[in-house]
Amino acid sequence: MKKSLVMLCLLLSMTDRASGNIIIENSWVRAAPPETKVMAAYMTIENHSLKAIEMDIKKIISKGFTKTELHKSSHNGMITMEKIETLSIKPNESLLLEPGGLHFMLINPETVPLKNTAVEMLIFFKNENETEVVRIEAEVRSQKL
Repeated sequence: MKKSLVMLCLLLSMTDRASGNIIIENSWVRAAPPETKVMAAYMTIENHSLKAIEMDIKKIISKGFTKTELHKSSHNGMITMEKIETLSIKPNESLLLEPGGLHFMLINPETVPLKNTAVEMLIFFKNENETEVVRIEAEVRSQKL
């Protein structure tokens, strides 16, 4: 009972702002054909503090997908992707997750979300020994506006 109450309070307190210093904006998911097995989510993560932030990603939940991972694309003569678990953001700067670079890989959708709908994501991360959660509603669209 106590654990359920704590989870409920945690979920009710989540917004698009993970903390007073981390803000996530302009989140979107690239639209894909109905038979696709992976999709990608992009966004801007802003650090509004006076010190660098290390976001140690612990868990990512995307409603309607079996798995979600943070990936980094590299272009060394051949395009490759690798799973990463930490994002570093300098003081008063932002980190852009965009096509061809950093992105959240949404894997095995139950049904592929349609354009003009939203994908809900919960990102659990550690920052200075504090576990934080941010809730994102990413719009599904063809390209970044």
